[in-house]
Amino acid sequence: TNKVRFGCVCVTETDIELEVKKMRILTANNVLNTYPYLSGKLRGVYKVCVTGTSGSGKTTMIRCFDPEAHGREVPRYFYVDYELLKENPDLFPESNTATQTFDFTVVALLIGGNNKADIVKFSDLTEEMVEKKSTKWVTIFYLFGTPGQWRFKDIRAFAERRSDGVIFIVDPTDPKLNENFEEFKEQVIKNVERKVPIIYAVNKQDLPNVFSSKDLMEEFQLTDKDI
Repeated sequence: TNKVRFGCVCVTETDIELEVKKMRILTANNVLNTYPYLSGKLRGVYKVCVTGTSGSGKTTMIRCFDPEAHGREVPRYFYVDYELLKENPDLFPESNTATQTFDFTVVALLIGGNNKADIVKFSDLTEEMVEKKSTKWVTIFYLFGTPGQWRFKDIRAFAERRSDGVIFIVDPTDPKLNENFEEFKEQVIKNVERKVPIIYAVNKQDLPNVFSSKDLMEEFQLTDKDI
């Protein structure tokens, strides 16, 4: 069993898993107390972390689910004349900004009577929608998009801690792809503190002359279950 040492206390992976399960149950009970129409349909509440290097597309992915996801963007550069930026808001377009804290939203996966899957913002979910879609069950996911820049590694560690699953966005245009991939992967495993499913998603496949998912599977020795 993997062990994590905090001071003089040795915490095993089993201890952490038990703690996470208790938190899942508590969160699910809170959801059912607030949304009683989900009784008998709720199949779990999970925390999923979306991680990867800066500029890989984490914020874009989160906002595909929720264009109004919580998050704070700042210029990618250390030294910025904020008075100049205030007068010229287009000086640093979105492509030149980075997530400072983390992006956050809550989504619900609905499985209907015909086994059709729908993903909606949890704040948009209503009892009428559940009935209209003949929903058999609902799973709720708390999505945390982490900051990718190295200077925000402590915030990233906080967001990834005790996740139930990870979506690792791989940027094939990263000039230090091999180095960053291995280091980020090592950090994610350390921050999560236990074994969880990790999905590796290769982004930017519409750009010319980039590594394909097949190329990166071979490069990083991943299987079809990983990517």
